Amino acid sequence: MVQFILKRLVESIFVLLIGSMICFVFIRLLPGDPAAAMYGEQVQKLSDADRARIAENLGLEESLPIQYGKWLSQILHGEWGQSFISGEAVTTIVARAIEPTFTLMLTSHLITVILAVFFGIASGLLRHSYFDQTVTAVSILLMSIPSFWFALMLMLIFSVYLGVLPTSGMGEGGWVEHLRYLLMPAFVLALSHAGYYIQLLRNHIAFTKDSGFVFALKARGIPDRHILWNHLLPNALSPFLSYMGMSLAVALAGSVVVETIFSWPGLGRLALKSALAHDYPVFLAIISLSMILVIITNLLVDIVCAVIDPRLQANMLGEGEK
Repeated sequence: MVQFILKRLVESIFVLLIGSMICFVFIRLLPGDPAAAMYGEQVQKLSDADRARIAENLGLEESLPIQYGKWLSQILHGEWGQSFISGEAVTTIVARAIEPTFTLMLTSHLITVILAVFFGIASGLLRHSYFDQTVTAVSILLMSIPSFWFALMLMLIFSVYLGVLPTSGMGEGGWVEHLRYLLMPAFVLALSHAGYYIQLLRNHIAFTKDSGFVFALKARGIPDRHILWNHLLPNALSPFLSYMGMSLAVALAGSVVVETIFSWPGLGRLALKSALAHDYPVFLAIISLSMILVIITNLLVDIVCAVIDPRLQANMLGEGEK
């Protein structure tokens, strides 16, 4: 297990390094002028010397490898720089947006898991029934509809027609008031991914319950509920967790749309604002933090899956064919 963890840790560091290099270069090559974002219409009054001085102060005149080296050195020393626009420390800006995004992602994933476990297991056990056909059709529909459509429909129903939920912000009251602001964006993110989770769990349960070892367990007189909880679900847990780890990046990308529509002050909305304003330090910090979160989550998922199923550990170490 130690060898497996070390190998995955080295791979994760390598992926993070390559990913940071690619993101840094592409962000620096984005069209636009940070000076224009900083000075707005007043930028027309700046001379070429003023523009050159601004670029020099921001460190944008140096070559990309040198810029990346300096940026990486700062990151390793815990310094993320200052915002080009406000001059505020990047760590302070990003820290304010982490909690809203974490709350939103945790709530939406909890809703998704509840929906997937209930409907996925029931649909897999009742394969080819009307219930299974209905759940499959709804799952495919959920996978086909973009998240912004869910957002607009929920706002139309619960805010415009019923008037029971607010359309934007986080709220400043107690947890009940905060929950009212959280429900719609959380359900939008959950519905955008629930179809995939339901079908993944449904297909694995349906396939496994017809396998030979399940028939052998039934022949020994073991009750169906014991087979479900002690054999079917543990076998389905590994691919389910793996997909959750892989889908985190998609969920973070989808949060940009959801947070923008609902004016949710999280990392997704901040990333969009910083990208449009060419605020490179803030945008790079958000992208880097997202990469670190995705890589760490996938590393932990792989470790948990290797504990659940030692065959995965053997395959990763090249011992699966012995």
